[in-house]
Amino acid sequence: MELLVFILICYGASNIMVFSSLFEKWRLFWNKISPNFFGDLFECMICLPFWWGVILSLAVYSPSAIYVGAEYIILAAFLDGCLASGSVWFLHTIQEYMEPDE
Repeated sequence: MELLVFILICYGASNIMVFSSLFEKWRLFWNKISPNFFGDLFECMICLPFWWGVILSLAVYSPSAIYVGAEYIILAAFLDGCLASGSVWFLHTIQEYMEPDE
């Protein structure tokens, strides 16, 4: 259950930051500051969830720490970032497939 919550938090946060009008000014600001890194980061549903996974792993809960051990927290954070990125990309792909064509 905790794994599902982890994935849904990463998906929700990433979806809001990439597509929401609430973060439009935020995205434009960072695109002006660094278009090659932050500009791409806030437009990518693969990139941003990776960093959400790393942040959540280090700050709150690490699903991978069970398998690699708590002493390998950097590895666990990296793996959690990969888990978040892949899971969010999968959910995003399903969401786009289900949306009607315009």
